Amino acid sequence: MSKIVVIWDVMLDKYSYGLVKRLNPEWPSPLVNIDREEYKLWGAANVAANISSLNGLVELIGVLWKDDHGKKFESLCQENGINLTSIIIGVPTITKQRFIETTYQQQLLRVDYEEKYSMSHENNEKVLSLLKESAPQYIIFSDYNKWIINKSLIDDVKLYAQKHDIKILVDTKPNNLHFFENVYLVKPNLKEFRKMIGNEELPNTDEAIKQHGLLFVNQYKFNLVITRWGKGAILITKDGQFYSLPTKAKQVFDVTGAGDTFLAAIVYALSQWNDLKSAVELGNKASWIVVGKLGTATVTPEELWL
Repeated sequence: MSKIVVIWDVMLDKYSYGLVKRLNPEWPSPLVNIDREEYKLWGAANVAANISSLNGLVELIGVLWKDDHGKKFESLCQENGINLTSIIIGVPTITKQRFIETTYQQQLLRVDYEEKYSMSHENNEKVLSLLKESAPQYIIFSDYNKWIINKSLIDDVKLYAQKHDIKILVDTKPNNLHFFENVYLVKPNLKEFRKMIGNEELPNTDEAIKQHGLLFVNQYKFNLVITRWGKGAILITKDGQFYSLPTKAKQVFDVTGAGDTFLAAIVYALSQWNDLKSAVELGNKASWIVVGKLGTATVTPEELWL
């Protein structure tokens, strides 16, 4: 079985569930009576959890701290069958807390716990060393723009991957796009793609996306997958092939983490010897399954191959 390594912004999700029965008397906002809480993996860890849920062989390399949230994160990785290798730093483990009203299953508020951090040269070397020890066939960069990513490490990983015929797949934010020229695949959503090309009014039509996407792929030299909400996904290959892949209509409960599921399903399908178009179709299906679930969720093989 092909090994997949997921690198970068690991986070913890905390869900606080409760009922809203009245307004806060101190301020005109809902007053939530919390009755239960749960934790889930988020960010790059959610990508890894989705790969593991599909029975893929996955290792996660990320930055943590030995605080309560970091310990909870490690425990969840173990429960999800993820081989975690953590770089220990001196800032709190990134945590996102979401408050959910249980009657209508709606998110009311999100609170973020995070501090800025820059990777040292020593930690860059640790990540590269861990990657070489793992000897994967696929590398995923899951970039949530949490200040950890840096050009020096990306260049070293790309060089290592090129020498060993390793495919790199990337989900990145627009301002970090320039790090990832000549990787195997980049997967923005439509909003991110619009920012990447400097045209936030780009119509969500096959014709408009094809016109700009072909130029974009020619410039950056990677396969491009654009997710476009209810209209499915676009695949544009390095050699200029264009595919518009529709999705099935489905009631959407929560889009949280759908992009992570999409990317996880793509790399898992590739690791099982599927061609790229088939892999993207599987990613498309996985994402529309997961948006029908509440909160950060994963997809199982049974769901995917129904």
